[in-house]
Amino acid sequence: MNQVEKAARFAELHVKGAPLLLYNAWDAGTAKSILDAGAKAIATSSWAVAEAQGYRDGESIPITFVEQIIARIVSTIEAPVSVDFEGGYSDDNGALAENAARLLELGIIGINFEDRVVQGAGLYPIDQHARRIAAIREAARAEGRRPLYQCADRSVSGSTTRPGKLY
Repeated sequence: MNQVEKAARFAELHVKGAPLLLYNAWDAGTAKSILDAGAKAIATSSWAVAEAQGYRDGESIPITFVEQIIARIVSTIEAPVSVDFEGGYSDDNGALAENAARLLELGIIGINFEDRVVQGAGLYPIDQHARRIAAIREAARAEGRRPLYQCADRSVSGSTTRPGKLY
């Protein structure tokens, strides 16, 4: 199954009234085990990927190492893979887009993307986070890689904004 077919399969798995359960893998072996147990798609957990390699969560595992792990997962299984991308490993939107493009080149079909400033404190302002989401989307479009499923987290505790209106 190629990347486009995996993306189509991922879309088929999203059925109203029947939530898609994504189980988290941290390497190719756990991804295979999860699929063997009946899962139809795989997600990664940034915490699990980092901790399994002796790193702390929060982008302390080098992105090149994450890419190697994701490459092994994607090349080992015939199922859609969505990656926990934390904060994208950069504050700069251009570098963020390049990081996302490299993951897409590996064959992923989804990205879970956080709004918190991973190497800092607090959350990105909502307009800046919307621009970061757009940079990732544009990286997917630039190479004709569509569709990309983005789960863009927005922490709303204490917020009165309606983030969906900006995206």
